[in-house]
Amino acid sequence: MEIMLSARRIAVMAPLVLGIWHAQAAAQARAAPPAAPTQAQTTIVLYSEAGQRPQSYEENGIPKGAYIDNINRVLKRIPEFKVQVRFAPWARVVEEARNGNSAGVLGVYYRPRERPFLNHSKPFYSEEVAVHCNRDSIEGRTFHRYPDDFAGLKFGNQRGYLAPGPRFFQLAREGKIQLVEGHEFHDLVKKMLVQEIDCVVNPTVVINEALVTLEAQGIPERMRYKSRRAMTIKTETVHVGFSKKYEESHPELARFRQLFDQAADQ
Repeated sequence: MEIMLSARRIAVMAPLVLGIWHAQAAAQARAAPPAAPTQAQTTIVLYSEAGQRPQSYEENGIPKGAYIDNINRVLKRIPEFKVQVRFAPWARVVEEARNGNSAGVLGVYYRPRERPFLNHSKPFYSEEVAVHCNRDSIEGRTFHRYPDDFAGLKFGNQRGYLAPGPRFFQLAREGKIQLVEGHEFHDLVKKMLVQEIDCVVNPTVVINEALVTLEAQGIPERMRYKSRRAMTIKTETVHVGFSKKYEESHPELARFRQLFDQAADQ
């Protein structure tokens, strides 16, 4: 009998409890502020050099590398913008920014005098730049002063790539250094290995990655050891170079540039 009464009490109370719960939920819903609308992100298109492993490259349509990882670290602090990275040979990357066809260059060294068409961001990365040469080309030579001690050698350099420095290009104009220009850095490294040229200038990690890639593409393993680091010449800071011409017609770039510099300092 007691069990039957308890069951009846539960059956009677259940609608009452549910009614109270629904009333409380409705009151809370009325009191809660409306959800804030999701803010649309503004897209900024930057160009970066293709095939610059492990710093900046594309794999299965996805940008990867140290530059990408470090710029993403900064972008997390700027949620109203997103960056789309496109890849091209270095000379085209620079020209797209010069002509105002892109918002800028991802992965440029600080060269405001040589590239007055760019606003350089605060640095987001740094890397060592070195001279690597064919071992046979520099046999018996010692290097203490760059680039003067490399006089008489033939260098390969990507078109528009300024890392070798003003003194290097001065010696090239004077004919004391021979200069062969190319589009793809891997091709220049391959020429260095077979002694069509003697040396290249680039970050050591990029040169080492190029050697690994060329070996995977069929270059005999023994050829990899033809490369010798002759001299580390400097440490460069890495920046985004924002196109001044693009910014003239896209005022949102000025805001992104300002926010990027603030976030890069954090």
